[in-house]
Amino acid sequence: MSDSTKHKTAPPRPPGDYQPRQEDLREKAIRYKAFRHTFSEREIRRGLNEKTVEKKLRRSNSMVERYRQYLALRETSGGLAAAFPWRNPFNRFLFGLFFWLPKVVRWGLLAAGLLLVLNYIPGPTQHIVEIVVARTVYDTAPIARLPGTLESYAHSARIVDRGGSVIKSYGRRQVTLEMPEAAKKAVLACEDRYFLPHPNHPWYVNTFMVHPGVSWFNLAGAVRDILAGRPRGASTVVMQNAKKIIGNSERTITNKLEEIVLAYMMVSRFGKDKNLDFYLNTVPVGANIYGFPAAAESYFRKDLAELNYQQLAAIGAFIPNHFRQIAIYRIVQGRSLAELDQSLAAHARAAINKVNSALGHLHRLGEISEDQYREWLLHDEESIRRIGFRDFRSPLYGEEEWTSWNVIREVTSRNYLINGREVSGSQLLLDEPGDVVIETAIDLSLTEISKKIITDFLASPSYREVLRRSNRNLWQRELARYQELPREPPFRDFEGFMRLLEQHINAGVIAVNQRGEIVAYVGGKEFLSNNGALNLIETQRGEAENGSRPVVIDLMNRQAQLVPSSTIKPVVGYYAMVAADVRPEHTFADQPVEFKYLEEEGRQVWLPRNWYSYDEPGRGRNRHLGRHYSLTEAQVLSVNTIFARLYTNRLVQNAMLNAFDRIGLEYNREDARYWPFGIGASNLQVQQWLAVYNAFLDGQYREPSFVRRITVNDRVIYQRDQDPAHRPLPLFDARREREATMKILYEVSNRGTGAAMRPNFPYHYNLVSGKTGTAPQARSAVFVSHFNPHRDRQRHAEETITMLVLFTTNTGGFKSVGLASEGPVKVAGEIYNHIFQQSLQEMMDSRIEATKQENTRFRNNHVYWSNVNRYMDTLLKGNCPGGQPIHEHVLGVDGLAEALAQILSSNNQIYTGRDNIFNELVRYYCDQEKVIRME
Repeated sequence: MSDSTKHKTAPPRPPGDYQPRQEDLREKAIRYKAFRHTFSEREIRRGLNEKTVEKKLRRSNSMVERYRQYLALRETSGGLAAAFPWRNPFNRFLFGLFFWLPKVVRWGLLAAGLLLVLNYIPGPTQHIVEIVVARTVYDTAPIARLPGTLESYAHSARIVDRGGSVIKSYGRRQVTLEMPEAAKKAVLACEDRYFLPHPNHPWYVNTFMVHPGVSWFNLAGAVRDILAGRPRGASTVVMQNAKKIIGNSERTITNKLEEIVLAYMMVSRFGKDKNLDFYLNTVPVGANIYGFPAAAESYFRKDLAELNYQQLAAIGAFIPNHFRQIAIYRIVQGRSLAELDQSLAAHARAAINKVNSALGHLHRLGEISEDQYREWLLHDEESIRRIGFRDFRSPLYGEEEWTSWNVIREVTSRNYLINGREVSGSQLLLDEPGDVVIETAIDLSLTEISKKIITDFLASPSYREVLRRSNRNLWQRELARYQELPREPPFRDFEGFMRLLEQHINAGVIAVNQRGEIVAYVGGKEFLSNNGALNLIETQRGEAENGSRPVVIDLMNRQAQLVPSSTIKPVVGYYAMVAADVRPEHTFADQPVEFKYLEEEGRQVWLPRNWYSYDEPGRGRNRHLGRHYSLTEAQVLSVNTIFARLYTNRLVQNAMLNAFDRIGLEYNREDARYWPFGIGASNLQVQQWLAVYNAFLDGQYREPSFVRRITVNDRVIYQRDQDPAHRPLPLFDARREREATMKILYEVSNRGTGAAMRPNFPYHYNLVSGKTGTAPQARSAVFVSHFNPHRDRQRHAEETITMLVLFTTNTGGFKSVGLASEGPVKVAGEIYNHIFQQSLQEMMDSRIEATKQENTRFRNNHVYWSNVNRYMDTLLKGNCPGGQPIHEHVLGVDGLAEALAQILSSNNQIYTGRDNIFNELVRYYCDQEKVIRME
């Protein structure tokens, strides 16, 4: 085929008359577009070989043909959404890849570069893009909202007694208190070096690495280290602030992203300086220490502004966990790194490295000199001790009253749920935003009067004489014990022994109400240890003097134990009645269990022994072997042999131990197999034993506790009566046997060993029920009892208390604190007398004031008031015609209230001085039989 037939051309047109058709123009445009798409200008300039040209021409012709088809389809379909010119999807992809991608990349890189310069160049626009993006997310995403001010995070905590009086308060901290510049620079050297610009930073650091609350360089490094198996945190100081504000403690990607957004917003809203001050005021820097100001006081006993950079860096090294503090303090107290266990040694090295790294950074910035840097570097244990740490006690437990100390212990023993967050007790007390109130049932005035009563009694001449008498034959055995150790004895004669003993007598009181809530608590004493010897001295701050170290002796805490001795007998008696069908009137022989050789005495003796012996029958106070006593009398006289034999009864023993297991009472199971357990020779926990006695009131065992309720901003987060750990458990649930046991306990206090309180509390009759116990050789003595100032306990159940008074020594050995009737009973009597007199006075004031309002003649006559006081004094101190005290017939505050009502009655008008009618009233009461309680 010739060229003429192949390529038909249009007939020639006259010159000047040519008008191109629309079809020609379109055809040329199609060919030009296909040509430009196939051949680039660079390729044409560079030159193409023939093979490449032919290949590209074929591709160009193919594109022309497909584009013609595309246009035809558009014309026929009438729409713009007709088929794309390249039916092959791969060609479509190639078109986008080679035509649009270069344009997108070119303009995208240009825009990104401009934004980068705009975002990171120092000045008012620095980080603006990051903050704008964060603001957009904050406004649109369902994340936590920031408070209007950081002060909303302010924290306070109060421990209050049952009347609302403050026992202990932590106050409201200023969480944005302005910090010294040195503290800011030290903490940033430890935690966040690129938070603020510094004139001595390299230019690229101030330009690109100073961050607006989130350091992406640090985040990238943390990801790299995590992938390499070296996990570490990447939170900046502001991200940690955000975590505090929103209570976000879980480590999840979602939470971390939320922290990032909020960190940007916190810097934008509050500024960097306020955020840094907030961090320094609230960051945990050791066990239960929050904020650098508190740390400066605790670790160095100085104001924060007085610390040098080494000391500030040392505090910063305790972030983020208190194990570093523990490890460093082990070294401060004399241990070496080699002596620490592997975990603590690792924490110590981490703290050392952090201090040295911070000092190096401060040195490079010119904040410390070369000499200071070399002097402050840590390289061995001695360099750590030169930092200047003082020995201290945690603010949660140090320098506290006994009550607040134990309230804090209880609060910190559990976690709490606040707005869906789990918060530890330590955080609640020291770090939780808002007003935290820990409500207790403590009677603060009763606790204070109990302290005074104990202190006065221990220093009284009468008790000192008890100690002298009971230790007259013991001091030489104690001297011999020291000589056998061998050890230099701290005394040389009896007078020296007595001085040492008087220093180390320890007494404690704990009382609970019927619900098991602790209402009074006096734990013991604080001693100082100096070169191995203990000396009781008075200090205002509880600090050691002359290198001494404090030794806290708390007789009443949850871990403290006592020898219950004879106080276990009512429990054995109850289970004998329940399991062995014993009755209070049943009699038992005073017959010892075994006749055994005792090495310390060098002879055979009857065991168990009573407070009287059988060696010389019939003489003096000695008893004939085999004499019979009822169960009631055996408890009133505290006959050991009878209860040892009762306990050997398997039915009694099993019933008693099963009940102990049911309530979770801790006891030595090996000891419980043998008869000495039945006379209280094995240790039991103090608070649990008090709860056992409290169960005699209604049969229910309740673990004693201090905390009644906890609120945060008036919202309850803990309620004792809803805590499963404090649910009542049945213990003495056989009512008849429980009432019989209570009657016996009244008899013990009316005419047994408990009656020794009569000089201290004359009105004890039938108001106190309880049992005494004295350990072998009187090494300790205890009195557990119930008391209510009213005769009718049922109507005044909320005023019933169960109290345990314990006397012991903190040194052990051969020392006697006297019998329970000579110490604990006397102290209990003084305390009960105070409660009784207080209740009586409140009742009289109330009744007399009401009469004054009702009776104008009485209100305006002082003689009548004097008569009332005279008559009431007679009821309290006078005797009946038979010689018995009148008050034993007019029991309790409620009984005296009935008598006062008669005296104030407007009908008989005894208050006017009508002694004859008052005497008739006294005879009426004296003719009544004394009430024997059956509760």
